Amino acid sequence: MKWPEFLALLDRRTSVRLVGPMLGAAHAPVGPTIYVDGGTKFKPSGPSPFPFISLGDGDSGGPLDELLPVEKDYSDLAFVLRELPRHVDHLSLFGFLGGRRDHELANFGEVHQFLRVRRQARVDFLDGRLAVVAFSGSLDLDVRGVFSLLVFESTAVSLSGLCKYKLDGSVMLEPASSHGLSNEGFGVVSLQTNKPAFIFLNEVS
Repeated sequence: MKWPEFLALLDRRTSVRLVGPMLGAAHAPVGPTIYVDGGTKFKPSGPSPFPFISLGDGDSGGPLDELLPVEKDYSDLAFVLRELPRHVDHLSLFGFLGGRRDHELANFGEVHQFLRVRRQARVDFLDGRLAVVAFSGSLDLDVRGVFSLLVFESTAVSLSGLCKYKLDGSVMLEPASSHGLSNEGFGVVSLQTNKPAFIFLNEVS
């Protein structure tokens, strides 16, 4: 399957899964799934009731259904995020945490850019130890334990609900500030932001 065919199959689906190189185990599609470069080693060998495709520049895996240029000034993840239809507003990312720290930070940066142009979208990074929920706009989230709230640009934040430290909406969080570190949740917390924000949930069971 080629990329235009995969996009056509998305039709009006709003959720897509992306699988990256750090996953560590096979991943059977339970919805439309994109295996990004090294993530292709985790794709199923047989048919699936859900559309899936592997793509990338081949520098960390293969073979790939859709080959991107090796010489380019953007990542394979960036390509996917820019090309997904606008009606896709919920992404689940597996295997994009860990490994090279610069790559991990660039992944957060690309998701930040994705959320800047898609208000009320949500991106979940999942790897079994740590979950990162990225969103823009409003979000209610059940949080039980330590969490941190980080942003990549100056962002007005309101944080209420069942948590230890609240923010009243007049607070501006600065990029990568420690202001939002090590809060504690006891149930549903409600967030409102005017720009993308990232919630780090530690010790995910």
